[in-house]
Amino acid sequence: MKAGRKQAGAVALEFLMLFPFVVAMLYGAAVYGLTFFAQYRMQDAVDNAVSTALYIDRSALQGAALGASVTQRANSALAGLVTQLPPSLRGLDANGACNLETVGGIEMLHCRLVYPNYQTNPVVPALSFGMLGEFPPLPDRLDAEARAAF
Repeated sequence: MKAGRKQAGAVALEFLMLFPFVVAMLYGAAVYGLTFFAQYRMQDAVDNAVSTALYIDRSALQGAALGASVTQRANSALAGLVTQLPPSLRGLDANGACNLETVGGIEMLHCRLVYPNYQTNPVVPALSFGMLGEFPPLPDRLDAEARAAF
């Protein structure tokens, strides 16, 4: 027998053994890429809501009226920005997501969006391998928050 004839099936066998790992790595990269992009879109909406709320005429408002106006403006901006998110993220609850809080004696606007059940309802489904679990592992939820002092 020739030396090449003995190894004819080795390449096919190596391909069969490595192909599932290559496909799993590509699928995992795609799932994590879409997950991080969804997180980025949520964070961008929250950041824009906070920055929009701070464009307000401070000379016309004083004390509690200023805080109420900033909070109301941030909540309405966030609600509008959530409607512009991709369809898989449009169901996020933006009502009352922005509140005032005091941190170290400084009044701050705090906005937060939460995708609460990301593991059970992800943007891209995970593959289930029975007793081996799901691949790739996904976070329980996605959080995006922003704060600004005013």
